[in-house]
Amino acid sequence: MDRDTIFHLPKGSNETTFFYDESLPALPLPKLSHSLKRYYESLKPFGTPEELKNSKEIIEKFRTGIGGKLHAILEEKAKHDKNWVAKWWEDYAYLTLRIPLIPYCVMAQPLMFETVGLETKPENFLRGAAICCAINTRFWNMIRTETLRPVMSPDKKIIFSSDQYKRLFNSCRIPGEEMDKIVTHFKTEKEGPCPSHILAIYKGRLFKVQAFHDDGDELSAQDFLLVFQQIQYKVDSEDTNHVPVTLLTHDDRPTWAQNRKHLIELSENNRTIMQDIESAMTVFSFDTNCPTDYSDLAVKTMIGDLRSKWGDKSCASVFFPNGKLGCLGEHSCYDGTISMAVSLYAMLTIAEEGVPDWTIPPKRAVQPVELVFDVDNKIEAEISRMQVVADKMQNSVTVTVDQFNGYGKDYMKSRKIHPDSWTQTALLLAYYRMHGSFAPTYETAMMRQFYKGRTETCRSCSIEAVNFIKAMDDSNESSNTKASLFKAAANRQAELMNEARKGNGFDRHLFGLWCAAQEQGLPIPDFYDDPLYSRSGGGGNFILSTSTLGFTINCGFVAPMCLDGYGCFYSILNDALWSMVTAYKDSEVTSCRKLQAAFFEAMEDIRKIFEDDAVAKL
Repeated sequence: MDRDTIFHLPKGSNETTFFYDESLPALPLPKLSHSLKRYYESLKPFGTPEELKNSKEIIEKFRTGIGGKLHAILEEKAKHDKNWVAKWWEDYAYLTLRIPLIPYCVMAQPLMFETVGLETKPENFLRGAAICCAINTRFWNMIRTETLRPVMSPDKKIIFSSDQYKRLFNSCRIPGEEMDKIVTHFKTEKEGPCPSHILAIYKGRLFKVQAFHDDGDELSAQDFLLVFQQIQYKVDSEDTNHVPVTLLTHDDRPTWAQNRKHLIELSENNRTIMQDIESAMTVFSFDTNCPTDYSDLAVKTMIGDLRSKWGDKSCASVFFPNGKLGCLGEHSCYDGTISMAVSLYAMLTIAEEGVPDWTIPPKRAVQPVELVFDVDNKIEAEISRMQVVADKMQNSVTVTVDQFNGYGKDYMKSRKIHPDSWTQTALLLAYYRMHGSFAPTYETAMMRQFYKGRTETCRSCSIEAVNFIKAMDDSNESSNTKASLFKAAANRQAELMNEARKGNGFDRHLFGLWCAAQEQGLPIPDFYDDPLYSRSGGGGNFILSTSTLGFTINCGFVAPMCLDGYGCFYSILNDALWSMVTAYKDSEVTSCRKLQAAFFEAMEDIRKIFEDDAVAKL
């Protein structure tokens, strides 16, 4: 695995980063009858025979009535929009949410850069930031010059959209009183000029830093280090009563929208500063906490010193005084695959190039420019209120990060089972053992092979999974039966994932039908009031929100979808597995540590049934 193979287009290549995007196939629109049939199958683990009979009648009434009319609206929309769901998904799944972005709507990653040579020590507080800043600038420049390699399958038969890279940098989610909007200032070189400064935040004070010298050269890591040293010295040496406007960005969206508007109206200086912040390439946040382990690092990356975070920005890197680091991504702008790509590029860069020689002096001194808002009594009062809110937010989400060392991808494949399907089925078993019920489960299915594609839902909790789980703890069942049922459950999960990736999922379809009714001013159909609709996960009620993050040590997470739910994210290595589990502190029924322990136990128990089965056959 190296950068050239994964990320760099060869010189003189006819391809460009966005070369294939406009020619990608349109997002399929499944037939209504097919989606409703798949939906009904997904209800079976969660309903009694009487409830399922009732749901079947509701589904048929919907199919022959208002559902057919709404589907016709989607068919007409799909004739003109290559991605018929994209705008609706962005608006209704993200931008209409009125809750704070942190911790509810952001993606976070605790970075493990010590594995490639960047040691976790206090000397690397600013040095790590300088390295990451230089790498981020290089990645930004690759997208801008369109020399980032498009993602495709090895045989080039499947090409994935690069469109989300256009909102990775220079982008911001602007708060609105009723709905937010995404504004991006990024442009490729062909499209014209683009802001090329970063935003550095330390103890609530904001600094604008140019990422390029006047002659067009990128700042080196040594250049950035000097800049960050200047910022640290200035902030730490001045005994000022600074008012951290940054805290306002962590409020609920309508209130932040009102305060943002008030700030801009206060002065032209504020208007200019807001433009500088929202157009910046990225944010470098210098946190004041010292996380103790990966779990603590995960929480502090997402929440931590909220003075150091501008909640609306599309991406941010977070650095801690003890040398640990992490990163954040604003989910409405792009999905986790984009975040994983950037962190992998950074890790490979450090692995291939090593840590910079810090004895080499900076090329030229660059002066950071502090951005100081004009504030009045109203803003000061709002910031004081938010300081109390920020303190309470520190305990809102818990995260457990750990490695399962029993086995990994190689063992799973030796049993002819897909590693992701294996892991998903183990998670379902773990949840059942802990809570005594079956969990409606969302797994992300990537749809970037379609025009402007994002995600679809794979509902992993099938009737095959239920049959396996029931048998697993039944002492009367043989290991052979348990192994057979496990294979059936895992293979069914693989089928569901493959169907979703082909465009044959049904959750986005049902979502689109709801949106069609909403936009046409029609009453929302009774179909969506069926208790089994929400009990099976519909309407964002998935108890397990899961995603496989690939086969590297990079691992990220989001908060659970609902109060009494979990976020479960994992990366599968050859002989191990990294697992991240999230839960809300306010939930009285969940515990991320207990679920992770149950998951690891389930993984061991599944291996044991295969081993016992093999012994029995001798």
